Amino acid sequence: MDLTDREKDLLQALSATAKSALSFVPGLSQALAGYDAYKKSNFERNLKNLIAYLQDKVADLSSFFSKEWLQTDEGQQFARKVFDSAFDAQLEDKQELFLNALINGVNNDAMPSLEKLKFIDMLRHLSRASLLVLAEMHSMFISRVRGPDRNPDPLQSFPLIDSSRLSENLSSKFDPYLVTASISEMESQGLFSRTGEWKKRPDGSYIPGGGFATELCYTDFTARFVEFITLRQETNKIK
Repeated sequence: MDLTDREKDLLQALSATAKSALSFVPGLSQALAGYDAYKKSNFERNLKNLIAYLQDKVADLSSFFSKEWLQTDEGQQFARKVFDSAFDAQLEDKQELFLNALINGVNNDAMPSLEKLKFIDMLRHLSRASLLVLAEMHSMFISRVRGPDRNPDPLQSFPLIDSSRLSENLSSKFDPYLVTASISEMESQGLFSRTGEWKKRPDGSYIPGGGFATELCYTDFTARFVEFITLRQETNKIK
């Protein structure tokens, strides 16, 4: 919700009053000054990294940020959400992934805006460890994922999320308990489904095209999320 000018002034006054009061606590004024300096330094570092990354990945920044969709309310909402995340110090280790999402989100006119926002929320909540495990799973499963514009072997089964088997298969790269914990985290974000595929009816609605009563699958939705946070030439390379 946007604040009115009066509310902004009040918020700034309250912030200044709180800092002034806290400055009388022994040792805290130095800590507050240091924290302000730290936040400024962190913001400047993030900004520098952000600009450098975009310049490296986008041929013409002026043309990119002038795209018609970015001028819409939906486009501006998406860009604000991405940049809020990219500048968050707690999410700094995922900054490049947010910028990949920005580039893909702006360039993909066909993807619904609601899905773009959902993927940003999911990226915010998934740990880096889970994302690294997910990248490995993507390499293992992508050839079996069913969905629009995908051509899996029809004789192969849906890719199942078997925590024990995946933990064993990835144990040369990750601690098995870390894999299990990461899979649980990804499941909590809705990345997997018991419906292996949804098929489109002529009227535009969908019906389940197969799946399991108890087992979770690596689906087209999962694959779309991974592809959204990686650039095409870097697919499967979540850093």
